[in-house]
Parts: sequence; structure tokens; C-alpha cells
Amino acid sequence: MFKKPPQPKGSANIKSSERRHLLTEICKEYGINKDNLSKDDELALVPSPIKQASYQSIQGHKGTIYFDSNERPVWFKPRDHAAYPTLFTLWKAAYLLPIVLTNSHVIDRLSNHANLMLPGCIPPFDPRMTRGKLVGVANYQKPTVIMAIGHCSLNLTQFTDVVGRQGTAVTMIHSFDDELFKLYDGEFEIPEEVNAQQPTAAESDETQKTEQTEELEETGKSSSVPNAEEDYHLTEEAQEPTHLLSDDLAETVSELSVEDTDNLFIRSFIQTVKNSKLELPMTASKFMEYILKNFPKTEPKFCNIKKTSWKKSAKFLKSLEKFKYLTLKGKGDDISVVAINISPEIVANFVPHKTMEDGKGSGSTPSKKELDHKMNVVSLYKPTNKARMVFNKLDKNYNALYTKAELKDILNEYIKVQQLVDKSNPKNIALDATLLSITGGNNDSVPRDKLLTAFIGNFSPNFAVLKPKEELSSSVTVHRGDPPKIKILTQTVLGRKKTTSVLNFEKFHLRPNSLAEDLKNLCSGSTSVSQSVHNPAITEVMVQGPHGPTIIDYLKKKGIPVAYIDFEDKSKGKRRK
Repeated sequence: MFKKPPQPKGSANIKSSERRHLLTEICKEYGINKDNLSKDDELALVPSPIKQASYQSIQGHKGTIYFDSNERPVWFKPRDHAAYPTLFTLWKAAYLLPIVLTNSHVIDRLSNHANLMLPGCIPPFDPRMTRGKLVGVANYQKPTVIMAIGHCSLNLTQFTDVVGRQGTAVTMIHSFDDELFKLYDGEFEIPEEVNAQQPTAAESDETQKTEQTEELEETGKSSSVPNAEEDYHLTEEAQEPTHLLSDDLAETVSELSVEDTDNLFIRSFIQTVKNSKLELPMTASKFMEYILKNFPKTEPKFCNIKKTSWKKSAKFLKSLEKFKYLTLKGKGDDISVVAINISPEIVANFVPHKTMEDGKGSGSTPSKKELDHKMNVVSLYKPTNKARMVFNKLDKNYNALYTKAELKDILNEYIKVQQLVDKSNPKNIALDATLLSITGGNNDSVPRDKLLTAFIGNFSPNFAVLKPKEELSSSVTVHRGDPPKIKILTQTVLGRKKTTSVLNFEKFHLRPNSLAEDLKNLCSGSTSVSQSVHNPAITEVMVQGPHGPTIIDYLKKKGIPVAYIDFEDKSKGKRRK
């Protein structure tokens, strides 16, 4: 089914009610007693949060793909059909499907979009393996690690011996390393063993623990910081650390109410006033950057003004002005903060919390840990016909790719073998006919460093972007041409509206949908993914607002070297003389 890319559109989080409905549908379809599932079992089946994106492949297949928070496909639902689990889900819950065993050679063939033939199966077969039944396929050496799924084309239960038999046993719909699996380009490990036993009724003590956890979650939602609408009297309440501000907030609370999110933004405002050196007047967007830097440490998705009752930064600031916490100047959304009026008593009694910025390194010298998280852009060179004679004389591989250091060694070896050092001037190299044709020069003797530059200039440039800690090997993807720079462009559209676009990022292991989701949370603005107007072959991610410096910091944290980031701000325009 996924011989060609499914081409999913941008993914978006689904509601909690839709997630519960999806879990109920899955339990019904795969014969699972939902009451027997623990919290971990539920999350293994349907993660929280979970996203969905519609797709339409070149082959005409339509449907929906469900992703986890890391943009890893976990379920897919073709049009007019029930949801199918992906391998990422089956590596956590192998009990979903009966498993047909085969050998490693057949598994490799299935990865190349072949169907499973009957002689390649290993009996005995599960009684559930009737015609049309959805089954998993695994290597007999790892019998619980499913590597492909498909529908039975035969009633396999009738066979006790497959030697000499013919026919298609399983018609594959999804397999390891197909285009659906490749939608996730992050790191993963194939497990050695997976639990294939369906969950049974939980013990009474486990049930009690679950109930206690649910009570704690409810307590966390009810005992939050004071309501944003209750006059913002935070003098006494701000002294008490709340349950919501614990370090494991992201683990204990999967969703926050609007009221809770409002209160977190209010705490962030007070901490900003207490800990930050604010130079007023200040634009609203700049002031909100301080607010977000002081936001309580939690999941990034909650650090979004759209999750609040105000929805917009301007409305949030105007509500603070209403209660005389600050003074604004301007109209509509074009406002500035000119003064802070909050009571000094509130600020003095406020107990600071850990923020999203805590734990991040500082200093100009990068640590070993920071270097380990840097991507490495390696330039590679492929010989052309002009250089063929050099490689033939040295018996080197003409079709291989070489680094600059390797080419330098090859040139030095050639000079030594051919005895080309200029005797009258040892710093120069006496060019023979081969080097003259490569460099295209007229001089019979040239300096060694200039010769190297001319020598490399006649090779075809290529490059590879290595992930942090990754080493150059045959499995690394090599791209033709010179390495690109990620283009960040801020410009004004439709009069006064500003947007920031990011282009040329895909070679640096960034996926458009993941980038758009991260920028949506980071910049508190809506994002879109589309083809570039100037070059439709390039994907463009656009976020509303001027966020160039913020995006640069984001890319640096992703390990992208600054030398490969290019920022241009066209929103300021040209000054009149």
C-alpha cells in the first residue's frame, strides 16, 4: 500500500474526546477489553497527545494517519476501513495481531514490497488466521517483533505443512522501511522482544494506585493558582508552591484547563517583573518574549497564549492593565508597555518557580555535551574525467567520494610517486601533463597550496549532513552540490502584517510538520506548510510575526551550525533620505 509516499498534509492535535473515541474503536476492532488496560497500556495504543493528518498517495490511496508527539506514525486509517496499527505501535503491543513466522531472508523481501508466499511461512498457524484476517509477520528468531502486517489471502489454519505448496499467504499492506515507516526520520531501535500477551484484569492494588493517581491529577487541576478573573489578588497565594508547578508536571497532567493556563501566564508575568531587567517602554511582542522565558517548566504545548482565555497577547496585557498591574500605550494590537504598576508587596512575596529556560547551558565556550549535539556538515568530492589519470596511476577508486583531507593526501602521493617537486624551488610543484590539464594553468611550476585549490576545483561537489554523534559511512545520505543554508526571512505582507518564513531546512533532518508544530508553540503564532512561491520544489514553513532571532535559537538547539543559518529582515523597509 505504501510503495509511494503517502504525502500527508500538516498534522494537528485531536481533542481528548476524539482520542478516547479512537481508543474505544481500536479496542472494539481488535477484541480488547478496555477495562483491563492500564494507563501505560492505553498510552502504548493511543499516545497523548495524538495528532492526525489526512493523506492521498500518488497511487490514489486516501485516509488518515495518526502521529504521536514526535511525529512518529502510530496508526493509519484508509478511507472506509478500520484503523491499522503501524510497526511503531506493534513494537509496544504485539498482542494486537496473530503472528505468522518466517525467516530473515523473507523479511528482507517483504521490506521491498513483496507479498508473503505460503512456502515462506513456518507452521503451526494461529486458529485466528483465516482468509481476510489482519496478521503480523515476524522473524522466527524474534517471534514477537512484528516487521510487516497484511491480510491473509488463504485460510492458513488448514495447513500443517507448507513444503511444495504454492500461493500467496499474506497480502502485505505495511512493512518495515516502506514509505509510511519512513515518515519518521528520527532515531529508533528495533526491540529484541515485545509483550505478546493481551492485558488481563488488573490486581486490586494496581487499581487502587490508578485511582489514587487520578485523584492526584484532579487535585492538581483544582488546587491551581488563583483564578485569573478573581481580581488577581496574588499576595498570599503566590507564596505557596502549587501542585501544578512541580517538576513532573508534564508527566502527571496530560491536559490543563483554560483557567490553569491563565494562572500560569499570570505567574510568569510576576516572575518576569521580579527577576528580569526590563527597559521600558517596550513593545508587546518583546515583553511577551520575557513572559515566555519565565513560563513555569512544563510541556512546551502549554506555553502558548492561544491556550488561554485571552487568545491574544494584546488582550492578555490589556487585562493586566485593567487591574492596574501595568500601563499600555497604543491602539488595537499595536501596543507597548510603558510602565509596571504591580504592588511591590506582591512581587516581594512571590516564590519563583523553575522556568522553561532553566537547566540550559551558558558561556561562550561550547561544552563537550554541546558539541556532541551539533550536526556536522561534511563536504565530499567526486572525481571528474580530468582527474581520472591521477587515480589510475595510483590505483585509487575513481567512483568513490573523497573528503578534502583525503584529496590532499592523494595529490601529495601523486607528487611523490611522479617526483614532481621543483628542484630549483622545493616549495613549488613542477606540473606534468596530467596536472596541467586538471588545473588548466600555463605555468610549469606552481606553489603547492595553489595547486591543491585548483586540483579540488575540478571535482564535483557533494555533501552529507551528519546527525549528532553520527559518523560518515555508506549508509549516510549524500546530496549533490554545495551544502545549502537555512533561509529565515521576515517580511511585511498585506500592509502591516509581518510573517517569518523558513526554507532549505529539510537537508538538516528537519521535517516540515514537526518544524511547524514546534514554531507554533515556540512563537505562539499560527503556522502553515506550503511550497515556496519562488521555487515550488522547496518547502516553506511560515509563522505569523517577526520571530527571526527566536527561530535562530531554536535551530542552534537542534544542533545546526550557525554558519548554515541565514537570516534576512525585510520588514523594516528602506529609510528615506
